[in-house]
Amino acid sequence: MHLLVASLLQGVWEPAERRKFVSELKLVPGQRVLEVAVGTGSNFTRIAKGVGPKGRIIGLDISSEMLQRCKRKFRRLRRKADLIEADATQLAVAANTFDVVLHFGGIKNFGNEKKALDEMIRVAKCGGRIIISEKCVRPDKPHSLRDRLLLRHDPLLAHQPPLGLIPSTVKDLTLSWFWRDTAYRISFTKP
Repeated sequence: MHLLVASLLQGVWEPAERRKFVSELKLVPGQRVLEVAVGTGSNFTRIAKGVGPKGRIIGLDISSEMLQRCKRKFRRLRRKADLIEADATQLAVAANTFDVVLHFGGIKNFGNEKKALDEMIRVAKCGGRIIISEKCVRPDKPHSLRDRLLLRHDPLLAHQPPLGLIPSTVKDLTLSWFWRDTAYRISFTKP
């Protein structure tokens, strides 16, 4: 029900937008991808197509229940699920491991956003891309009736993009908005 209400208020259909989001990652066969806060694995099927059979996908989440649901999805793909139960602020993964580190929704719920961002950067390879997306109402525009309804439905949508927490040493830092200005994407490259 939450997906339907949010989709109606936002004016977008989340599954279609996730397809578009993953296609914009421009994944290459053989890449190693970490999705932080993987949840039920909503992006996994598309990521798996992008990295191909020689690529490796690891999903990390703090919830064992979410990881079990994700594992079932991966089984349907006939691929091995590499899933780790861990906190995003303490990634149980070696440094300089991933070509792409992806986070789609939930950073506003992490206890320490700065530490989680630092961990995502730590586990990315030099030259690796880090992409963080989150739903929120765009703060630099006047709030429309739709925005006010969204904020009433979910006060966490007042969350601001954490640009100030990203080290100045990263390369190609961009902030873009999508889902009719109700979600942001921060993308950058680890030097």
